[in-house]
Amino acid sequence: MKSLYQRAGLTLLCGAILAGCGGGGGSMALSGTIATLNKPDLVLINTKNGETLPIASGQVSFVFTKLVKPDEDFDIEIQNQPTGAKCKALDNSNIGKASVYTAYSIRFQCITNPYSLGGTVTGLDTKGLVLTNGSDTVSILPPTTPGAAVSFTFPALVADGSPYGVAILTQPKDTTKVCSLSNNVGTMPSGNYNGIVVTCQ
Repeated sequence: MKSLYQRAGLTLLCGAILAGCGGGGGSMALSGTIATLNKPDLVLINTKNGETLPIASGQVSFVFTKLVKPDEDFDIEIQNQPTGAKCKALDNSNIGKASVYTAYSIRFQCITNPYSLGGTVTGLDTKGLVLTNGSDTVSILPPTTPGAAVSFTFPALVADGSPYGVAILTQPKDTTKVCSLSNNVGTMPSGNYNGIVVTCQ
């Protein structure tokens, strides 16, 4: 009989420990994937039980530690957006009742903030100058006022922290001038960058 009481007491103790650790009788771990996260400081939260989960830059999957029961409500939200990027849940996969179809298929996607890339051209007096940044190109027309500087911006935006490398695809036509570049290689800052300098002489 004493052994029976000891086993019953041990069972109650184990149940209390599991509840205190957030087990709560749950058997399912809320988990999912994160696409294209290239920035730090993302934090997810299950608003139904208050558990938060920091996500590192480059991380592609996550698992909450507090288990949930089948049919238990969950709502995974973004408590803190990553620095220099914005993430969102896909297809409302972050909200629902836990099941084998929902608890393991939560999906988020992140987009790094994009900014414009450009600069100025001096000494240009004829058409034909074309600049390139990878596959992105921009044609520069001469200024309406001779000798004035011309500003330019590439059509495509560049993601914060991404490398850029601007080159001259074609030199201006019908002129003896040759154009050269400076400040044309670097890493995109957290804002528009207009520091590329093209000098034609």
